[in-house]
Parts: sequence; C-alpha cells; structure tokens
Amino acid sequence: MIVSCPECSSKFRIASEALGDSGRKVRCSSCRHTWFQEPELEFTPTDADIPTDENVAASSADTPSPMPPEPSPLDDDFVEPGNVRSKRPKGFAADKKKEKKKGKGGLIAWLLLLILGGGAGYAVADQSVRIQIVNTVPEAMKVYDFLDLQVYPVGYGLAIENQEIERASRDGQKLIVITGEIQNTTDKKVVVPKLLGAMRTESGEAVSRKTIIADVAYLDPEEKITFLIELVNSSKAKLVNVNFISDEDALQNPDFSPVAE
Repeated sequence: MIVSCPECSSKFRIASEALGDSGRKVRCSSCRHTWFQEPELEFTPTDADIPTDENVAASSADTPSPMPPEPSPLDDDFVEPGNVRSKRPKGFAADKKKEKKKGKGGLIAWLLLLILGGGAGYAVADQSVRIQIVNTVPEAMKVYDFLDLQVYPVGYGLAIENQEIERASRDGQKLIVITGEIQNTTDKKVVVPKLLGAMRTESGEAVSRKTIIADVAYLDPEEKITFLIELVNSSKAKLVNVNFISDEDALQNPDFSPVAE
C-alpha cells in the first residue's frame, strides 16, 4: 500500500502485512517523523452484504455501527517505509529553512531600520554596542559590512604574550629585537592582522616603527605562533610596544626609522 507522511507529504510504499490487522507506528525515512498508520480496509462484497431497497432504512437505523478495533499500543518496533517515494513539486509544501531565512531577513531589516533611523546613535556610535548586537544577531554583521562600519577591534580574540626585548646590531646599526607569541583565545578561527612594533618617547611619539605580516593568515582555536620584529634603535626612545594594526592604518602610517643621530 502507499502511505503519505503527514509532516513532509512524502509518499512511500509499505507492505500491508507489516501493518498487521490493527496498524502500527511507522517512521518517515525522509524527515524521520513518526505516526500511527492504520491498514487499508479490504473486503469482498457478497450478495448477503448488499441490502435491498426495502431494508436499507431499517438496517441503518436499527443496527449500530461497529466500533473500530482498538489500536495496538505504540512501541519502539517501528516499521520504516520503503525508499520508494514520489517527489512533490517545489513550492507546494512548507519549507522550514525558508521560514528561518525569512525570520533572519526580518531581523536584518529591523536592525537596518534601527541604524538608519532613530537608534543610529545607539547602534553605530559605540563599538561595544555593535559587538553586543552582532553576538546576539550574527546576521547583523552583513549590515555593518554594508555600511562599512567596523564591529570588532583589530586583533579581536588574539592575545600578544611572552614578549621579550633584546639589543642587537647589524652592519654597525643598533637594533631592538622584539619576540613573542600570538595566541587565539577563542573557540573559532580568527584572522591574524598585521603586527606593528614601535619605539616611542615618554610622550608617546613614535621615533621608529615596523609593520610585519604574520606567517599564517588565521589561527585555529587555542593555536599560537611566534613573531619577531626588528626596530632601529634611537636614543630618544623610552618605550617599546607591539599592537595589531589594520591594513588601512598601515597604509596611512608607513614604517620609518629614526633620523641619523
């Protein structure tokens, strides 16, 4: 017999003998939905089964309709319909994935309205707020990308650790060598941006700076790599620091060495 899944409307062929006399629980091999399937009613009419015109009304009025047999208790002995089904035309059955996409689209539209409308100051001005919004609604990242707004700070999820500073020289030029490690502190892959090493005066003015590109484009969760930056030393330098830098900032602030002293 042919049965139809009440959940996804897929049709399957199943042996009538597998259902028994009172039916049993079956599972759709397409969507895994389970339901109780009753067997087809089969009978062969005989002359005794065909009422005459005189007693049709009497028999229908005086004879009560028989109660259907009690279904057997549901158990875990599922009957899995065979893998023979008819494909339903596209667009006739509800598509849950499409419904989810519509829901996400509504959230994005709402956020776009919030940003461009009265909530622009709330959703745009504060970067920490943007991070909260994206963490709550990941699809909002598309809106911020569309508006060319940065959400996460450069190097978000990465930590610069175990820094060591040493003095060195090459070809008579005094150098400061900075080594250390970059570690991914999240449970997701993180893009590794460029790294900026700088020597600064007490007031924070840079007197020497060098930008490097990491050996890898991204780090897996908990993964770490080492780095090395060489800076030309200056007698004016009092501080040394290492930070992540975006491609745009690196382009606008090129590297330089201190003026010969």
